[in-house]
Amino acid sequence: MRLLDKVAHCHAPLVLGLERLPGSSFTVTAANCYATRIADSPLRYVLDDDLTRACAELAFADGARLAGCLDLLRIPARRLWIEWNDEVHQQVIYETRLADDLDPAGAGRRVGVLLEGSTDGYRAVMRTFWTDGSDERQATLSPLETHLDLRGAFTLADGYAGVSARADPAMTCLLDHVRFRFDDAWAAYYRAAAPTAALQREIVHSSVAAVAGDAPLILAFLLLLSAQGATRSVAVSRMAINRKRQAQGRPPLLDHIEVRASLEAVRAAEADLPGPSSRQSPRLHHVRGHLVRRDDRVFWRVPHLRGSAARGMIRSRTVCLSFARQRVADASREGRLN
Repeated sequence: MRLLDKVAHCHAPLVLGLERLPGSSFTVTAANCYATRIADSPLRYVLDDDLTRACAELAFADGARLAGCLDLLRIPARRLWIEWNDEVHQQVIYETRLADDLDPAGAGRRVGVLLEGSTDGYRAVMRTFWTDGSDERQATLSPLETHLDLRGAFTLADGYAGVSARADPAMTCLLDHVRFRFDDAWAAYYRAAAPTAALQREIVHSSVAAVAGDAPLILAFLLLLSAQGATRSVAVSRMAINRKRQAQGRPPLLDHIEVRASLEAVRAAEADLPGPSSRQSPRLHHVRGHLVRRDDRVFWRVPHLRGSAARGMIRSRTVCLSFARQRVADASREGRLN
C-alpha cells in the first residue's frame, strides 16, 4: 500500500501522556489531521526510484547552483502530495558524504510530503510523513512544519529555525530557502515534556535532522518536473480495484501519478575531444554532477569519470533542461504591475 493511502486511512487521534505529569494528556497533530486534505489533493505524485536518485543527486551534488535555478520554479498547485522510496534518497546522501553513515532504518521506509502553497506559487508549508515496510504500521507525522520560500525572503522576525551544512556551503545556500517550526500542538507537548533547555535543544536537533534532507529533494523534483521532457508521468487509476474493495467493505485507494526520470531521452551532447596539447592529461578521476545555467537553459552535467590512466580521451555528458518562456513573461508582467 502506498504511503498516501495509509495517511488517507488514518482516523484515530494521537493522544500522548507524560510520566512526570500523571493524568495529563496532549492531543497532538497526527496523520489523521491530514487524511481529508490528501484525499482532496488535486495532484498526488509517487516518484520512481530512478527519479528519486536523479533528484537526490541534483540536490546534494550541487545545492548552490540548484538554488540559483529556483526563480524558474513555482509550486504547481495550492495543494499537492509527493512520495518516494527513502532508501534511495538516504543512499545518495551517504554517497555524497553529507552523512557519515548510511541510515540503517532507511530500508523499506517510504516518505511523503504534503505541500500547501501560496497563490503566487513562491511559498509553501510542507508536512512530512513516513512509514516503514510493514503494512500494519500507520503513518507517522513529523512534529515540524517545513516552510519553503523560493525567493529566500525569510527574516529574523519570522521566528523559524534555519539549518546549515558546515561541510557543504552549496547545500547551505539551498537551505537558505527552508525554515522549520513546531506546530502549536507539538510545541505545547514538548514544552511540558522537556523541562530543561538542554533537553529541548536535543529534541529540536533530532526533529530537524529527521526532515532536513527532504526539502532539497523536493526542490530538485520541482525543477525536473517543470523542465520539458525530463520526466514521464503515468496516471494510475484505482477505479477497478476500488470496486472490489468496496464490495469487501474496505476503504478505497487513491488515484495518483507515477513519475519516472527520462533524462536519458533528453538531447545529450558529448563534449568535444581535446586536441593535441603539450599539457599532460589529468589522471582518471571522478567529477561530481553539477548544474550550469545560461538564461532559461539549465545544463546538468551528470557524474562522470574524467581523464585516463593512458592519457586518452576525456568524455563528459551534458543534459540540457529547457523551460517554457512563460517564466520570462510572468516576470515582465510582475514588473509592469510594480
